[in-house]
Amino acid sequence: MLNLPRAPYRSVAIVAAAVLAIIAVTRQSIAGPGHDHGQSSPVVAGPASPRLIAISETYELVGILQNGKLVIYLDRMADTSPVKHARIELVIGGQTLFPEVRPEGTFELSSPFFEQEGIHEIIITIAEGSNSDLLIGKLDIPKDDHDHFDHDHADHHPEMGGEIGSRVPSPIAKGFELIGVSNSAIERKLQNAPLVAGFALAFGVLAGALVRGRAGLTIGLIGLVAMLGAGAAWAGPGHDHGEGGNTASNGESPRRLPDGELFLPKSTQRLLAIRTRVLRPETARSADRLIGRVIADPNRSGLVQSTIGGRVRPGETGLPVLGRAVQAGEILAYVEPAFSPIDASDVRQTAGDLEQRIAVLDARIARQRQLVAKQIASRANLQDLEIEREGLVARREQLKKSRIEPEILLAPVDGVIASVSIAAGQVVSAGETLINIVDPQSLWVEAISFDPRVDPSASEARARTSEGEFFDLTFVGRSRTLQQQASVLQFKVDQPAEALNIGSPVKVLIEKGDAITGLVVPKSAIAQAPNGQMVAFKRLEPERYLPAAVRVHDLDGERVHITSGLKAGDQIIIEGAPLVNQIR
Repeated sequence: MLNLPRAPYRSVAIVAAAVLAIIAVTRQSIAGPGHDHGQSSPVVAGPASPRLIAISETYELVGILQNGKLVIYLDRMADTSPVKHARIELVIGGQTLFPEVRPEGTFELSSPFFEQEGIHEIIITIAEGSNSDLLIGKLDIPKDDHDHFDHDHADHHPEMGGEIGSRVPSPIAKGFELIGVSNSAIERKLQNAPLVAGFALAFGVLAGALVRGRAGLTIGLIGLVAMLGAGAAWAGPGHDHGEGGNTASNGESPRRLPDGELFLPKSTQRLLAIRTRVLRPETARSADRLIGRVIADPNRSGLVQSTIGGRVRPGETGLPVLGRAVQAGEILAYVEPAFSPIDASDVRQTAGDLEQRIAVLDARIARQRQLVAKQIASRANLQDLEIEREGLVARREQLKKSRIEPEILLAPVDGVIASVSIAAGQVVSAGETLINIVDPQSLWVEAISFDPRVDPSASEARARTSEGEFFDLTFVGRSRTLQQQASVLQFKVDQPAEALNIGSPVKVLIEKGDAITGLVVPKSAIAQAPNGQMVAFKRLEPERYLPAAVRVHDLDGERVHITSGLKAGDQIIIEGAPLVNQIR
């Protein structure tokens, strides 16, 4: 045997160990076909649960199979509004099934049929009132009833002859599982442990035979670590270390897909109250927007006030209540006069004076009658005294009535009671407003304008409530006196609704300019994307939407005209777009 110097021999051994470690790492870390350490290509992720989708001109049905139950969402095709009170009948494999109505507005169906794998055609009959419709859909039940999208590595390893997700756990992995360590994580780390351990043992024996002391131990440890690391780094076909996050699905949660589309489950659409509209060309005009409020028609409303101070007494039918219809001249209540001690003293003094003057006149009249009977005095003097007495008696009676006769409160106009501020026994003062009567079918709108160029006399005007209802207006007049640097404009509501109340804030839209024809949508249908673009969410499928970049022109602060990006026939979200825009 050739004896080499110790130092050169040790150097050669160390170099050989390093080369062997590099070869081991290089060989073992080679992945199977399709392996990529660069940027991953986007993979469109779909819903985790099987779907039943059936669409007609009237209805849109989506069924989601979860835990052996089919949850059905039934919406109207025109605007995606939920249909909660319809009768649904499903024919599956010749068997007729009837889903149960759930309190949240969905339908639920349980059947052993949903445990059978394969693609199944389902015939659906929908009955709503006098309307009925027939839909046909397919339900694809996969072989595995669990969510295969949740696996991290679902590809086959040619060397292992099977799938990671389906391999029987090794005894070592079972041991780790008993102490609470993840089975899948240990499986991935220890799947090549026997092969790597064999190489490590052989390398350690060889290094120990060639090198003595610490050098041999060091080289053996280096080789062992290198080969174990190489075994852990071995990946199967399709493995990717590029940018992650785009290949796995998030189940049933709403999300943006790698291709830019939005997955919006039906449960989320119900939660966000999503509504859609099919775009159709319409004619509209730009408009000035003013702030206003609803007021009563001054010709069809009135106030009930007391002219004297006193105590309130109910009428024959009781005190008026809110919403009660009344007619002009109807008695609403009484006000009994009340006097202060000073006023009462004055009344008593006046009454005493009247009684005294009447007594004096009675004595004079008696003497005058005797003289007239003897034809000593003329009858004219007697008549003058009698007339004077009648006047004093009338004043006395009127004074008595003023102390005990109540004031009658009458309805000034026909209408309904809008406000009541009296109660039985309440003491009111003169001039105090007690009852307000309005006619709900005759209302006005009062708006303020800071722009003197606004001319509603030659334009159409509308009022929009906070609930989004519109009412046509007719211009009545404008003030020539500024109030806080603004002009007051008054309009008459052509056809008021019952829900329109006095004092309600409204926005008055006064049209101007030439009419345009195009796609007009509510401003709430447009959202601003993170890149600053204005987008509308176009419906592709019942649960998939595409953010479409659009250009818009504001019409009146409430509506916009879409000039590009969409076409007639597209269906977009018109309610809930800002909330959908927050989905990432």
